[in-house]
Amino acid sequence: MRLSLIPFSHRPSRITQRIRRLIALAGTVFAVVAITLVTGAGQAAAVEVSTDYPVVNVQAGQSVSLDLKLTSKTVQRVGLSIAQSPAGWKAELQGGGFTIGGVYVGPDETPSVQLQVQVPGDAKTGQYHVTVDATAPDGTTKLDVQLNVVQQASNAFTLTSQFDKLQGGTSDTFDFDLTLANNTGKKATFGLTAQGPQGWTVTASPSSESKASAVEVDAGSTATVSVDADPPDSVSAGNYPVTVTAQGQGIELHAKLIVEVTGSAKLSVATANQVLNASGSAGDSTDVHLVLSNTGTAPLQGLSLSSSPPSGWKVTFDPSTVPTIAAGKTADVVAHIVPADDAITGDYQVTLSANSDASSGSVDIRYTVQTSSWWGLIGVVIIAIVVVALLWLFRRFGRR
Repeated sequence: MRLSLIPFSHRPSRITQRIRRLIALAGTVFAVVAITLVTGAGQAAAVEVSTDYPVVNVQAGQSVSLDLKLTSKTVQRVGLSIAQSPAGWKAELQGGGFTIGGVYVGPDETPSVQLQVQVPGDAKTGQYHVTVDATAPDGTTKLDVQLNVVQQASNAFTLTSQFDKLQGGTSDTFDFDLTLANNTGKKATFGLTAQGPQGWTVTASPSSESKASAVEVDAGSTATVSVDADPPDSVSAGNYPVTVTAQGQGIELHAKLIVEVTGSAKLSVATANQVLNASGSAGDSTDVHLVLSNTGTAPLQGLSLSSSPPSGWKVTFDPSTVPTIAAGKTADVVAHIVPADDAITGDYQVTLSANSDASSGSVDIRYTVQTSSWWGLIGVVIIAIVVVALLWLFRRFGRR
């Protein structure tokens, strides 16, 4: 058996072995880094799709619109599709007013894409998912949107009023201001309708345009809706409901308002026989019967009677005050008119009035002062005396 001996000078030293190991380790690290860079470059080129609102509460029958964000570090064409949606739901992707299936995305290319979902009116409460696929040459990215169907979508849109009840008279117009709030990330449009009691004129319109019947509300903003309620002239005192409806985005918002009509009193004064003239002798009292009528819708309180006669005349009333006249009722008053003792025969005007805090009324009477019957009697007596005197003179001096 022969042994070959390697000269000591040809054996690798420990330093050489360590160098070889370091070289091998460096090669391994370089390979890992290269693979990582290649993989990272591929991922960097992939498209990303997202939305600000990945979880949304909705109601059955509501329409949902969500803005999608697509980003990419390289310009590339990206195919878009609805990969998953609940049965019976309508989901589609829109952009530029069209239903779309793809877009170009890049560092400076940010297309506007919306996910439109129509929730069926018979949708049960629960959790549902819609998945959007964004397919680029380097792979597919998925976006999952969770839609929670609830009985009432909390505060997505609200229609409120600072004052739900206004009070006034029958001749007033009642003006309400409503606030329509859009708490979503998308501009919304609502049609406006208003309904009041029969015979009322009720309108609802944006405060910025009184003739418009629809209002636009920007995302995360509010709009003011003006409501005018005008009751008929014949309305009675009481509470009356007014309902305003804002319809849009697959939902209806209602504001229930109350108008309290306090009523108004209206006084009229007339003579009982509808005759506006009277007559009498100077110094004598003549009665004029008046009827005070409340033609309004509220009671008349604390009526007082007054007059405007010629100088030296006297006018009194029986009664002199009327405590109350209910709506639609009347009260009788007698005016005693006494011309001045020295009143000359002729026509005069006497104004008779009734007044209260709520209303007043008056009537003008043409009063004719007649010659007193006593003057006739005096004339007859004077004539008789003259006749008797003539007869006496005739008998006495006629015999001679």
